[in-house]
Amino acid sequence: MSDRNTLVLSQTLISAAVISKLQKHYPTLEFTSKDSTVCFHLTGLPYSERDNFLLDMRFFEQNPTLPLENICSRLDNYQPKNESQEELLQYAKQLVALRDESIGAGLYMFGEAGIGKSHVAISISKEFMLRGLHPNFQTAEHYRLKQNTVLSPGQVWIIDDMNSGFHLSSRLFKEVVLNAHDRGGRVFVTSNKNYDELMYEMFVGDGKANRMRYEDRTKGMFKILNVVGDSYRQANAWYK
Repeated sequence: MSDRNTLVLSQTLISAAVISKLQKHYPTLEFTSKDSTVCFHLTGLPYSERDNFLLDMRFFEQNPTLPLENICSRLDNYQPKNESQEELLQYAKQLVALRDESIGAGLYMFGEAGIGKSHVAISISKEFMLRGLHPNFQTAEHYRLKQNTVLSPGQVWIIDDMNSGFHLSSRLFKEVVLNAHDRGGRVFVTSNKNYDELMYEMFVGDGKANRMRYEDRTKGMFKILNVVGDSYRQANAWYK
């Protein structure tokens, strides 16, 4: 239950740690707990912050395994530290703004851990939500074969931490990318491996010809970005 003044969520979702993280981002946020629910009182938040908070919570409800550090991730609080991160932000905004539904388009960003890949993946999901779309957000390590993946034209997919071509999630990656290429859609992928290395792993045992055919059909769909920088997690460790 929610409106622009209150939001009621289950205590199963809203732990003490979640509340603490939310109050760091929204210092004037107030809440009360009753029975098995938490009621957030939003009247103390400026209207722009209310909209951000409701968007953050809507995404969190849909993705309850989200790490605490990413609950409030949005493009407006992503802070680029260098040219490669500035470029990432630029292309992320371009991908969201692209209105030509007749083409498949995507971003493939790779880089070391802790540079904000998941922050941007979650942020871009929320930007698509603001457009009235329904992005499919999937962390690669949480993908299971028993998941019922329904593909249709014009879908938006965000695959975070696609770090191994040997993982079960490689099947999802192949299907999603080909679907966007053939029927239109948007795909955003993060990884710690460059695109060619990931493709090699995905097609081990499947023949070089199949890999080259797949790459020819899909590589042109992706803008590939190598994002560098220092680890945000290490820079903000509790002991510093």
